[in-house]
Amino acid sequence: MMKLVTKVSGLVGKYLTLLVFAAIISAYFMPSAYTWATKNTVLLLGVVMFGIGMTLHASDFKLVVQRPREVFIGTLCHYTIMPLVAYALVMFFDLTPELAVGMVLLGSCPSGTASNVMSFLAKGDVPLAVSITTVSTLLAPIMMPFLVWALAGQWVTVSFLAMAMTVLKVILVPLVLGLLTHRLLGEKYLAQCQKVLVLVSAFAVLSILGGVVAVNGQRILELGLFMVALVLMHNLFGFALGYFATGKLGFGMRQQHSVTLEVGMQNDALAVSVASVYFVPEVAIPAAVGAAVHQVTGSLLASVFARRMDAYEARQAETGAENLAPAAGN
Repeated sequence: MMKLVTKVSGLVGKYLTLLVFAAIISAYFMPSAYTWATKNTVLLLGVVMFGIGMTLHASDFKLVVQRPREVFIGTLCHYTIMPLVAYALVMFFDLTPELAVGMVLLGSCPSGTASNVMSFLAKGDVPLAVSITTVSTLLAPIMMPFLVWALAGQWVTVSFLAMAMTVLKVILVPLVLGLLTHRLLGEKYLAQCQKVLVLVSAFAVLSILGGVVAVNGQRILELGLFMVALVLMHNLFGFALGYFATGKLGFGMRQQHSVTLEVGMQNDALAVSVASVYFVPEVAIPAAVGAAVHQVTGSLLASVFARRMDAYEARQAETGAENLAPAAGN
């Protein structure tokens, strides 16, 4: 049985981007199959956050102490670049209040676990990526309500405390429960549990996404390429500014690649969940589109970074070989 779970889990991880598109298409043509998810979005996200908590290790928190500068800069870049770029796009394109709030909400989210996967594929600094995701997630109950209140308050009344409590319940509580379960089970059984968690978490995320499309399918179709282009611009500006900032601050190549991915990729499922609790359904559209866009752009950028890393390592190997070669005439 575990062999089958392991195989399916590997396939889900490998073809997650295709599964995202499949969920979007099927939810549009068969909305009734996903409407149950709209009523259970918070619960589904709690399942995802519990799974994340189960995968965390003590080393993820130690790195914050061992390399505070890199973790701090990565988290700071994420929580400044993404919300400010979202706000700038909202003002430039003069969006409707619903879409404006949705873009700001998307920009105010912490980075998601998908960025850690992309960092691995990019041959980046995965421990640093995981630490930034962990810290940005733990800060979300404060940062998300504050940023939405500060940047989207002109379009909607935001209760900082109420939103903070919701984010706390859907993020911190299941995350802590996952950590405690990890400690109780120990490393021996964790590997087996992780295979199951990948499937459960993927099901939860795809159901959340499908629920948004089921409710907003017609509106998403009306917005079409404009919404895709808007979310894509937000995403690419995040990558570009993250890459520029880390380059100027003297980050190593691996670290620069990982922080760039952390800055540009968002926890789309969290944005959808908060939107479903506090706002009208249309507010969740940018995050739903982002779930697809981020998977594609993250994968493409990771492959570019991986090739760049291979070329760099090849040059380093050649330089080392030249230094070790005997001088002519010896």
